[in-house]
Amino acid sequence: MSFEPSEKVKKLLGRVAEFMDAYVYPAEAVFEEQLAAAKNRYKYPPIMVELRARAKAEGLWNFALPERLSGLGLSLSEFAPISELLQRSELGAEACNCYPGTIGNILLLDSFAGEDVKQQFMWPMIEGKIRSCISITEADVPSSDPTQLKFPIRRDGGDYVLTGKKVWATASLQEECELLLVFGVTDPNAERHARHSLVAVPRSAPGVSFGRIETVFGYDHAPYVHNELFFDNVRVPSSNIIGKEGAGFAMIQHGLGFSRIQLGMHSIGSAERAVALMCQWCDERIIGGKPLSDRGVVLDAIARSRIEIDQARQMLLKTAYIVETHGTKAARSEIAQCKVLAPNMALAVLDRAIQFHGGAGVSQHTPLAAMWAYQRVVRIGEGADEVHRETVAKLELSRQREARAKAAG
Repeated sequence: MSFEPSEKVKKLLGRVAEFMDAYVYPAEAVFEEQLAAAKNRYKYPPIMVELRARAKAEGLWNFALPERLSGLGLSLSEFAPISELLQRSELGAEACNCYPGTIGNILLLDSFAGEDVKQQFMWPMIEGKIRSCISITEADVPSSDPTQLKFPIRRDGGDYVLTGKKVWATASLQEECELLLVFGVTDPNAERHARHSLVAVPRSAPGVSFGRIETVFGYDHAPYVHNELFFDNVRVPSSNIIGKEGAGFAMIQHGLGFSRIQLGMHSIGSAERAVALMCQWCDERIIGGKPLSDRGVVLDAIARSRIEIDQARQMLLKTAYIVETHGTKAARSEIAQCKVLAPNMALAVLDRAIQFHGGAGVSQHTPLAAMWAYQRVVRIGEGADEVHRETVAKLELSRQREARAKAAG
């Protein structure tokens, strides 16, 4: 099994690297300055509008979407190294319309939505004209098991009616967001995996309102803030259901193999940026007449970081290969392992880089603190570490039992 990128991917990687060096990294400080000065923090600052227009014009856009959806048609394993490179800056994936939620929601609509919803929302998302939010989490329900979620979606004639509260609705407050994909109970009496549905709700629908903004270690992640979302007798036509009624749980599981590998490659991208910053800092920082990089403790940290990054990358590429060749179900254990492995690795590498940067590492003067905060969230979002480790353990127990039974004849 070879993970060497194809010539096509190598050329794309070169173009993406040039784009990151020339435009994305220099835009980071401008992005923060424009947000700080903005009257409305919940919309793209001008520099992001410029980055997205340039990326689209240069064909660095929608890498992971099929060509029939105006994408570049890259497979999961082809997209993985590009995803890693984009995530070396928190602006990269968004600039190229490759934010995980954007890709996942487009593919979800393509597979399951009706034509009216596709025309109203999916194609504008592909073109980069609008954004979307998938709203699943509820305040009083452990979201690690989505079958326990209680938000009611009631059928009333030709409409669905939504009344209730959602939390951590990432990007729903953003001005460019026009679509809310809302997960809720349409049949409370059905089997637990068939009680929920997914409904497309225009953000501008009467009765939709926004509540408290949640911060992450003090970061609000503007313009894509995490906030409460309220529905007061919100009506949408029954044609706005995504897929079939009761299929919501199955649909949100549909794209998890792809999204979790993309999240993992994002973790690797963050770790690679951290190592680069750590090595540069330790070469330039002189203490006692010698650069920090001469000290054994620093050498050990750099070595550990390189080993851990390369191990995680190989695991993720192997998992992408299994998903592509045998399907998501065959890679359940590997996907769960990646979801635990990648952010924990990135946090360890980022922590070393922060430590050697001293005060600069925890300040706004480097991207390290913000990257650490984001990676800490990944250990919770899309299933907490503990849930995924339980999955790995149960699958391993089953495999070992089968092996013992087979050996016993």
